Amino acid sequence: MATVVRGERRPFGPIANDISGPAVTHRQVGGEGICRWKMLMNGMHLEGEWNCVEYVVIEPGASVGEHVHLRTEEIYYIVKGHAVVTMDGVEIHAKAGDLITTPIGSSHSIANRGGEDMHFFVTEVFPGEGPAALPAHLHVPDLLAPREGHRSAEVDLTPYFTGDWQRFRLLEVPDGGRLDESVPADRSIVLHVLDGSAVISVDGAEYSGGPGLSVAVTPGLAFTATSTAGPGPLRVISTEVGVV
Repeated sequence: MATVVRGERRPFGPIANDISGPAVTHRQVGGEGICRWKMLMNGMHLEGEWNCVEYVVIEPGASVGEHVHLRTEEIYYIVKGHAVVTMDGVEIHAKAGDLITTPIGSSHSIANRGGEDMHFFVTEVFPGEGPAALPAHLHVPDLLAPREGHRSAEVDLTPYFTGDWQRFRLLEVPDGGRLDESVPADRSIVLHVLDGSAVISVDGAEYSGGPGLSVAVTPGLAFTATSTAGPGPLRVISTEVGVV
């Protein structure tokens, strides 16, 4: 969203939400069964070309029907369970930790053929110029590598899209550990807790929660993510989009 009015930049502040209280949808986009759906962030409240950030649960035997995005590009990150994503007629069998990219103009559906709820995280961003890329399917935990005080996996999203996508990361902070970062002035990020318990501090405020906590951090702000109340590490995904 534009943040320059009469030549003056009007910066946004952070946003926090969680996955409680989703809507219940039936036969989503012509699919089957029941999904539980929540918009975590509306793009109009974020700096950059974000359209939305969502969290979806598909019940066993249910699906989101085939559809085509003509105005946005999209990623799915599978949080729990197994998914069958049909992309341009090709089935992709995905599991927790898989990242799937949907270029502009690709047809796709997502189904849960397993016996437990399937959870996934969604981000949509408005496109740029140029030809669409091919879809990608990556298992992000395979990329985890040690960093100072934590582990991190990083996917450069720029080859997969025309829009101003930047990085997707999986961050793993040991129990009692702390991650300190600053967001560059030309980017904004959304953090989403997968596992563990976190205190995320940004712009003088603290946001506490477990799986499902989401916090948007706007350009130029520093944040800390502290792993609390183990056992086990804090695992967070971070989606990063450029800001013009």
